[in-house]
Amino acid sequence: MDELPALVTEAVGDAAVIETVDVGGGDAVVVTPEATHVYRSEGLLSDESLEGYDHDVERFAVDAGRRKSTIRLDGIDGERSFTVPGSVADGVIEAVLEGVLRATGVVAEAETVDATFRFSELTLVVTDRQLLKHVGSAVWDEEFEAFRYENLADLDFEEGSVATQVVVEADGRKQRVKVPNEHAGRVREDVQSAVFEFHGVSSLGGLRAALEDGADDETDRDEATDPNEDEGADDASEGGFVSADWSPPADQDVTGSRGMDTAESGNEDDSPDDTQPETTEVDTEELADEVEALRETVEYQTELLEAQGETIEQLVDELRRGR
Repeated sequence: MDELPALVTEAVGDAAVIETVDVGGGDAVVVTPEATHVYRSEGLLSDESLEGYDHDVERFAVDAGRRKSTIRLDGIDGERSFTVPGSVADGVIEAVLEGVLRATGVVAEAETVDATFRFSELTLVVTDRQLLKHVGSAVWDEEFEAFRYENLADLDFEEGSVATQVVVEADGRKQRVKVPNEHAGRVREDVQSAVFEFHGVSSLGGLRAALEDGADDETDRDEATDPNEDEGADDASEGGFVSADWSPPADQDVTGSRGMDTAESGNEDDSPDDTQPETTEVDTEELADEVEALRETVEYQTELLEAQGETIEQLVDELRRGR
């Protein structure tokens, strides 16, 4: 569309236009940081119209059909939606996503969106300041992760037979993002380009050297802290979840030995001793039983988590193959 209709121009005003998508038949979708404007030209069955869809929303989803895709924006006032032809849906979705990120403050006004990727239930957005990741049925909602380049400690790419993992280390933790191998080259190129430009380097080796030089103070603070203590604090904060690599402090051999010693002492001395508590043996045995029950529960939960993880990976692989 060479020129925007007067109805659209009046509604957009001085706002910056992220994208104008010609959907055919004289209709168009005009996306600004604040809203998406859907223009319908005059036809045999309808008059000329313009509908605006605000970007300050909590959830952005897409229902993809064979010929049409429905864009759904869910905000405080409820859900609103519009449809576009499937042939132009990707361009509309990409532009609307950028608008939502800007309207909700995830992406700053002066920040540049370099690339957007959508793989099944994974959405990746590469900007000149951060890498954004969202996993779920929606294209975007409030449950997302942001990795700012200024907090980056390392960046790597691990190639597999089916997928490549983008390994991002920031704030003392490593995050892995799996992307299909057929798109891994483009993802790697865009991520590296943005990160390298931010840090003023031209290679992964140069990036690591720059990060080491700029993180001396933080490294000293990390060395002064026992990493095992940090991991324990993380486990305790996650709603009581116990990881497979962690055992309760009470589950040690010294507990079992102490219980056995107490039982043997009771057999050697049959005379009652009024000064010694009679519940010591019982309490120790109960503690040992509780520890054993806890161990069995942890092992069972670990097996369930491993089985669920294998099922999810298999499902993702099948979905990527179009099954």
